[in-house]
Order: sequence, then structure tokens, then C-alpha cells
Amino acid sequence: MGRLFSSEKLSLREGCEVEVSYNNNVIEGVWFKAIIEAKPPTNPSSVSKELFVRLLKDDSSTPLCEIIHKASIRPIPPKSVQALIDIEIGTIVDADYKQAWWTGFVVKEISDGKCFVFFDSLSDIILFDRKHLRPHLEWVDKQISSWWFTESTRNSEFLKRLAEEPMFSPGTMVELSSKRNGDEVVWVPAMVIKEFKEDDGDDYKYIVKDMPLIGKSYESRPTKTVDLRSLRPIPPSIRVEEYQLEEFIEVYNDGIGWRQGRFMENQVLVMGSLSQKWCVLLMEATKKKMMFKKSDLRPLKVWEDGVWKKRELSSTQGPGDEMGESVMNGNEFDPPVTPPPGITTTPLKQIEAETQRKIFSKKPLPRIQRGSGNDSTRENENSKDINRKRKREDNICSVARVEEDKAKDTTMVLPFEKKLPIWKTLESMEVFKTVPQSPHFSLLAETREESREMLAVGMMLTFSGLLEEVKLLPLSETISSFISVSKSLAELEKHGFNVKAAQLRIYKLLTIKSMQSKKKEELKGAKKATAEKESAKVENERKILELQRLNEEMEKEIAQSKSCEAKIVQQLDVVKLEFQATTSAPW
Repeated sequence: MGRLFSSEKLSLREGCEVEVSYNNNVIEGVWFKAIIEAKPPTNPSSVSKELFVRLLKDDSSTPLCEIIHKASIRPIPPKSVQALIDIEIGTIVDADYKQAWWTGFVVKEISDGKCFVFFDSLSDIILFDRKHLRPHLEWVDKQISSWWFTESTRNSEFLKRLAEEPMFSPGTMVELSSKRNGDEVVWVPAMVIKEFKEDDGDDYKYIVKDMPLIGKSYESRPTKTVDLRSLRPIPPSIRVEEYQLEEFIEVYNDGIGWRQGRFMENQVLVMGSLSQKWCVLLMEATKKKMMFKKSDLRPLKVWEDGVWKKRELSSTQGPGDEMGESVMNGNEFDPPVTPPPGITTTPLKQIEAETQRKIFSKKPLPRIQRGSGNDSTRENENSKDINRKRKREDNICSVARVEEDKAKDTTMVLPFEKKLPIWKTLESMEVFKTVPQSPHFSLLAETREESREMLAVGMMLTFSGLLEEVKLLPLSETISSFISVSKSLAELEKHGFNVKAAQLRIYKLLTIKSMQSKKKEELKGAKKATAEKESAKVENERKILELQRLNEEMEKEIAQSKSCEAKIVQQLDVVKLEFQATTSAPW
């Protein structure tokens, strides 16, 4: 049921804020913010100013007399009326978007005071702060009166469909299947924009758009219309401490989406003083090994018949079959995974394979004797004996592998080749003998190849200069200078420089500077206290002198009072005698 609210008549005086909607606007229901302005008349003989409507969206002005014929003008909807209508799921609203008010309706509320709003005119869903939304109102202007009204504050069709609990309603986060390189299926994070039925169909269709994960990115594609089979919900979040060998997983490949693969091994990547756990995966589509951060992995779940199911290994291939065959052959090994330049790796699988190869090369397996009679019996016994020996050798391999895993491969791979002769000079400098450095310069891999070596040389010289600067910093230097040197060292640390000693030195110097500042403040406070006490002493002495002067004046006044008292006593004696004389006089 509609609601009516009285309204004041539209005012078109100078300075009034209004809203303008063009009659021939391609997008309906858009009200642009505007203000009425007055300018001097173009005709010198005219006395009155000419009124213009200035649109805020592009700061353009149009004479009022012209815009009235091609657009609708209305006042700003009163906030007192807006406050009477609650904004919730399904509410028809106007959204403050690109200096205009666009009509849509709320499809989802977020806990932090934000709402997803669907715009049929844009075929899109946009996230807004609640403060940028207002209830949608229509304005009617008649000669006698004007009023605001709303036929319905909520989208009943959307709410009716929502009550049916559809699988994917507008605003729902989903994953969209997409083909890559012809046959690989990847799942791309997306959002459902609209759910609809075609005129000649019974099944729902969905308009979706890509929604990259937080901190990730890829080239966004235009919105796409798909059926239910191309969508699935977001899989439940599962925390995994360690993945099993050849366990099926999905990995978020930045710029592509979620891809399938199998877990092969862990690798620890060391960059400077930091280490991070990465995983080597055998990609399902390409059968190639790639390395990803463990945080980008999740267990593979398959969406079937409306439930999540775990994909299991086939019965014909157990975990580690391919790996075991590679190790037992002794001559065929998987190609090593190449880490980014400047990153030191601990190749667990290579160490394991190499260890087993050495053991099997030193200790050949016993040969099976062929003969007649009980050949099959002897063959079975020999087979059991071989298995027992292999198990014992496997245990030896495991112990050796644990020992080897403790060793770090310290080979440094630089993103450039050292060609400049200045490297010998740099490496012979006293500073690099006193504070040895092994920077990896891995971040230079992102720069132009021909400039990498010169940048690296510049960093070596900068490091040397900064250490010398630290030694020459005077006690009177400002704290900002210390912090500037510390920040420069921190930047070098990103490239693998060992700046711990220098940073500790700066920290100690800053501590001493802080102590100096503290003592200066204490000295300032002590001087202030001394001055205050000396001032108080002078004031007290002045008061003492003033009291002495007052006492002397008081003594004079006391003496005067005593003299006056004596005179009065004499006068009283005279009065007494006069009284007695009067009473005793004869008649």
C-alpha cells in the first residue's frame, strides 16, 4: 500500500538545491544533483538576473528556461520523510553514485553497515555504505499542492523468490566454471547479479560477474549469463596442517582462478632472514610441477547432488606409485622445481632420491637362482628375502633422509650475471670483510634485465656508505636523520643485506639520544624549579619587610591610642569632681 507525505512547493530561487532527471535519459530513474545559480543578464538592457541549473556531475550549467522543457526538476526529498522508512533487504532505494541518485533495491546486508544494491538499469550489483542510501520516493507537483509518495517500499517479487530459498540469489558469492586452454576447467570467484527465467523456459538463468579474492587480481571479464550447472557455492573453509602425498587439492592461481592438482612435497624458501613454506604440486591439466604458497591451497571438494564430496585416489593407483617408480629406477628423476631468483630452497625430494640411489648403487640386490624341482618355492623365498631387505634399506634411507633434510642448500642464484670489474673492488673493501654480505637481489627480477647489475652495484655502495654514515653520526644529529638511515637499511634488507648489526647500532644510538633528550628535559625542569624557588624567596623577603613596616606603623598608632586614653581618664576625673562640687553646693 502506498504512503503519502505532504511537501512544500518547488522553489527555483538562486541557491536552491534541486534534482534533475532528463526526459530522454537512456537510463531511467536517475536524478542528478544540481543547484540554481544566477548570472548577470547577457542583454545589457535587462534588469533581472538569468537563472541557470548547474549539474554537479560535470559542473555544467544550462539556462533554467531551457532545461524545464527537456527535464523534470524536483526538490531534495526531506530527511524527515526518509527517516520513516527502514532500509533492509528488499527495500527500494536511491543510491548516491557518480554525483547522482540511482534507483535499485537492497539484495544483501553486510555486518559492517554496508549493503549490496541491485540496479536493473545497470544489470549490476554495487556495494554501498548505508549512509549513501535513501528510501526511494516519487514527487508529485500539482497547482494546489505537492506531495511525496511511494507505491511500495520493498520489492515484493524479489522477496517472494527469496522466501523460496533459492540456491543462488542476487548478491550470493559463488564460483563460476570456466574453460582454460580448451580443456582445463578452473573455478573463478564470482557474484550472482540477477536470477531470471527466459520466456520459453522453466529453468533459471544467472547473470554473474567476476569477484577477485582479497589481495588477488586478474583481468575482469564482462558479466556472463550461465545456467545452474556452471555455478557452485563457495566450498567450506578447512584448515589443513599437512597435506598427504598425492592428495587432490585446489590452488588459487593468481590471474586464473582455482585449479586442480596433486600435492607432491613441501619446500622451505628462504629470502634473507625470512622463511616461508611452499608446496610443489603436479597440475592435473598440464602434468607439470609448479610451486605455490601453502596459504593458496585448499582440499579438493566436488559439488555433486547439492552436497560437497571429497575426491579420493583411484583404487588402481595408490599414493606415491609414480614417485616410488621414479626412485626405484635410480636413473630417472623428476625435474627440479626452479624457485624465483635469489631464493634458497631445501629440496627435500631431491635429497631423498639421491640418498636412495647411493644406497642401492653400493648394495646391489641379490640375484634369483633359477633351477628345476622347487624353483617356484625358492623363488617365493627369495622374493620374501628381497622384500625384507628392501624394507630394511628403506629404514636406512629414512634415517639418511632426516639427516640430509637438516642441511641447507646455500647456493645463491642471482637474477643477473656479475660482469662488471667493480665487483672485485667491492668485495675487497674493508667494510665487506668486517661485515660479510650475501645479498640475493631477488626483487631486481622485477626490473629490466639490463639495469639489474648496475642497481645491485649501487646497493652495495649504498650499504657501504650507510655504515660509514652511522659511524660519523654526531650526538647533536636530529632523530629524523637516524630514522632515515634506518629506513634505508631496511630497504636494503629486502634485497638480502644483513643489516642487523647496523640496525642494532642505530637503535642503541637512538636510545642514547633519547636518554640525552630526557636528561635535557630533566635539567630544564630543575632549572625551572630553582628559578621558581628563588622567586618565592624574594617574594617572602619582600613580605617580611612589608610586615616590619606595618608593625612599626602599628606601634605608632598604639602609642597615639594610649595618649588619647590618658586624656580621657583625666577628663573623667574632672567630670567627677565637678559632679561632687555641684551636689555639695549650698542652696
